[in-house]
Amino acid sequence: MSTTKPGLAGLITGGVVAALLVGCSSTTPSENTDQACASTDAFVAAVNSFTDTLSPGATVDEVQLAREEVQRTFKDLMEEGGDVAEDQREALNKAVGEFQTAIDEVPDDATLSESTAALQEEVARIDVTRDEYVAELDCG
Repeated sequence: MSTTKPGLAGLITGGVVAALLVGCSSTTPSENTDQACASTDAFVAAVNSFTDTLSPGATVDEVQLAREEVQRTFKDLMEEGGDVAEDQREALNKAVGEFQTAIDEVPDDATLSESTAALQEEVARIDVTRDEYVAELDCG
């Protein structure tokens, strides 16, 4: 005759199943790096596209769309990066934050050519910190 209670057995079984499911769904450091590298590639493309819009013929709408893509891909990068290259990730986060601030501080009545120099400086900072992040990830 067993002295264990059915509720306790169910709780233990449930805990074991949950632990196994968590173990099966967790990513390995290699998978985290692969995901971070893929997200980095998308972010690089978005920043390059933004840089391309900083030309005399670009419209404000084109710049805004490029900015939104930088924001979206950066968010993905921060989510996919996990704890991979944490120090470089924080530096990149800071650089992108300063980029966002620079864009927000462009006066509404400024022409695109007037704001281009300041924005190009911010993009250059992103390029440097992004390259350091990529080097830390060793995306190859």
